[in-house]
Amino acid sequence: MSLIKRFTVTVAAALLAGPLLTVPAAHAAGTYVCESGTFFERGPVGGPPLWHAWGNPCTGSGDGGAGVITISSGPSAGTYRCDRVTLLSPTWASGSACVKL
Repeated sequence: MSLIKRFTVTVAAALLAGPLLTVPAAHAAGTYVCESGTFFERGPVGGPPLWHAWGNPCTGSGDGGAGVITISSGPSAGTYRCDRVTLLSPTWASGSACVKL
C-alpha cells in the first residue's frame, strides 16, 4: 500500500473514531448498597411480571432514574439493575423493573 493510501486510511479511521471518544460513559443514576432486602415479583393480574427490589438500611446516592441496588445478606442477596430507583427515606431504597445481575 502506498504512503498516500496509508495516510488516507489512517485519517479516515481517526475521523470515524473521533465521535466515539466524546461520548460520555453510561452510569447508573443511583447506586445503593443495602444490608438486607427483598427481590419480589409484582405486576398486573394477567400481565407481564414486574420485578422489584427493596433494601434497608442502605447507603448510596442518586434518585429517580436507572440504578443499581446491592443486597448484602439474606435470601435476596445479590446485585440488581433497575429501570427506576427511588430513595423512600434516608435508609430505604426501592427499585422497579429490576433484573438480577
